[in-house]
Amino acid sequence: MAPAILRGLLDPDAAETAERALDWLVMSGPMSISATMPAVVPYLLRLAADPSVPRRNELFGLVLVAAALSAPTDPDNAWDLAVSGPENDHPERALCRAAFVADAAWVRRLLADDELLASLHLDEDERVSLAQAAGLQRAKPQAARRPLLPGAGPRRLACFS
Repeated sequence: MAPAILRGLLDPDAAETAERALDWLVMSGPMSISATMPAVVPYLLRLAADPSVPRRNELFGLVLVAAALSAPTDPDNAWDLAVSGPENDHPERALCRAAFVADAAWVRRLLADDELLASLHLDEDERVSLAQAAGLQRAKPQAARRPLLPGAGPRRLACFS
């Protein structure tokens, strides 16, 4: 199913429907990625980097959500554990981070795309979250980490609630 959905993202007439189907496929709930997300990340990065792709901004928004939701959970932070669950219960997060690291060159390309970033009004937390997911920037000390989900502000997560 995923290959058909990804092909649909390239068709201007089917892109909106394909994007909605992709959201259902890669999200297992409003605040968690599915086991499919790590396999889709490389395609999302490439699609979001192509200015000719319909709904490019929305796909990049999904990249940002994947980066934020794949962040490791601090086992010493009760709030982090309550919101995200233990890392051992969510292997898809580590797999997703590995996919971002493997395609760090595409992440760099996206972070350097001034036109894309300006159109989305990307804030610093969102940039940092994506860079950290790809291993391009060290994580903040655990105490300073996400009170909820840096990089996935309410406007990015609204479509998943």
